[in-house]
Amino acid sequence: MSAARTGLPAVASIMLCCGARAFAADLPALPPGPSWPAPPAWSLSVMPYGWLPALNGSTTVRGRTVDINASIDQVLDRKIPAQLFGMMGAFEASNGRFMVMGDLAYMKLGADGGGARSVAPQAGGAIAAKASVQFQMVIAEAALGYELLRVASGDSETALDIYGGGRFWWQNIEASLGLTAGLNMDGLVIGRGRALARSGDVTWVDPMIGLRLRHRFSPTIDVALRGDVGGFGAGSKFSWQAMGYVNWEFARTERTVWSAMIGYRALYADYQKGSGHRLYQYDMLTHGPILGVTARF
Repeated sequence: MSAARTGLPAVASIMLCCGARAFAADLPALPPGPSWPAPPAWSLSVMPYGWLPALNGSTTVRGRTVDINASIDQVLDRKIPAQLFGMMGAFEASNGRFMVMGDLAYMKLGADGGGARSVAPQAGGAIAAKASVQFQMVIAEAALGYELLRVASGDSETALDIYGGGRFWWQNIEASLGLTAGLNMDGLVIGRGRALARSGDVTWVDPMIGLRLRHRFSPTIDVALRGDVGGFGAGSKFSWQAMGYVNWEFARTERTVWSAMIGYRALYADYQKGSGHRLYQYDMLTHGPILGVTARF
């Protein structure tokens, strides 16, 4: 009797355990939890480049206007090599359809001889036809972009982007004019047998909006065309830019894709402030080939 009583709890435990397992086996499997897609990763491209510009237009410093039509070889053929200098670079960070774009260019260049001549009549009297102009400029762009559409067919792919932002300008210009009897010297500095008209630091910011078309011909070759307009009287009266370039991939590492870039860039601005002998005006088209290297991470 005591043995039976002693065995009952053990038998009951075995029955309860087996029953629980059988009950659990009869329950339907729980559905898997929700699968959240991983957020898109940021990609970055950096492009140091060089710009070989020609200058077409006019600039007015201290009320004295100089016409400039300097070809690329005239800009490059400077008597003092240190007067020709430039640093340029662009970057782009993208995440899905959104992108952040930037460009920075510093240039120190000039035009003289056949590339620059004074314009008469002037605000202070006639001046000699020969003139020379030296520019120092910083042009900085920042914009936000959005991919409007993308179409793919085999290895080729086409995308259209819209972007908007601002373009910052800083200039310091010195015009060297020939001395004549009719030249009003108000606001000018005499030096080295010339009359120097110096602008001092001039800055402004242009709002801008534009479109960019990108097309990939193959996994290693792609082309981009972009254009924008700006100014609208907020900074300059009006400005525009057009650019096109081709990237050719020549090397690839685990994390970086390297491409050679060649293209053409044209940038125009019409800015004015002041009047009389305080008039400063920059009405200029800067255009020429660009060469660089693109690194994509």
